[in-house]
Amino acid sequence: MAQANQTIQELYLPQGLVTDIPGGVFALPYGTDKVAQKARIVLEWHLFNFLMEGEKSVSYASGTQRLGAEGFFFLPAGNCLMSEKTADNGRYSCMLLFVSQQSLHRFFQDHPFDDVPAESTDPTPVAFLKDAYITNFIHSLQLMQPHYHPALYENKLHELLLYLTGKNKQLIAYFKGLCNEYDEETQLRKIVNTHLESAITVEELAFLCNMSISTFKRKFARVFGDSPKQWLLKMRMQKAAALLKNKGLKASEVYYDLGYENLSSFVQSFKQVHGITPKQYQLSN
Repeated sequence: MAQANQTIQELYLPQGLVTDIPGGVFALPYGTDKVAQKARIVLEWHLFNFLMEGEKSVSYASGTQRLGAEGFFFLPAGNCLMSEKTADNGRYSCMLLFVSQQSLHRFFQDHPFDDVPAESTDPTPVAFLKDAYITNFIHSLQLMQPHYHPALYENKLHELLLYLTGKNKQLIAYFKGLCNEYDEETQLRKIVNTHLESAITVEELAFLCNMSISTFKRKFARVFGDSPKQWLLKMRMQKAAALLKNKGLKASEVYYDLGYENLSSFVQSFKQVHGITPKQYQLSN
């Protein structure tokens, strides 16, 4: 299995960007020419990330999504992995709108949407495409910098949520359900199975589950009856065998998609589980 070969940055937001958090909703422009790769982000608040230059990739327990400057993300509070890519001009920039849980509750107190029940689903990012309204909304946030008034930003949040839910009624249930509690075992199974075929480490899985390594390994063994390393190895080699047998693919065509950085490591793991090399396996079938 692929192993992390570099120190991964871990950042708490919004505290990692501002020393004095001003109220329950606030906007912050962000730009850099030194982008992050698979940075571990602990979002203590919800976040609207309006991309302006470059691309962003976010991985939650529910999976990975990528987006360029044509769109924007809503990122719910929780643990995630983020990667950024600069635009052709070498810059990455965005407008960040942080939203506290209390502010989100206040929105539903003012706009209860009683006819729509909360949706019990895992917190997952939502990607949107910009339109003229959103472009003007981002411009209004830029004009408000660096001046700040708590009530004004609360109003901007309500404006944005009313616009988005007006275009897509399903978002009402999504936003209302963000505070729901989830069964830990079900959540663990979903996270592991979602990332089964990606080049993700046990340490990164533990982070997405919001657990220490020791806690993750203990709960993983209780749920799956094996250690994370051994279980993931067996599942990936079962998938590899199916691809080699049923799809007629070569080992050189599947190793990377199964989370391996090189062919020799994949062949070694395959032989460890199946007792023969991938080529021998194909010849025998």
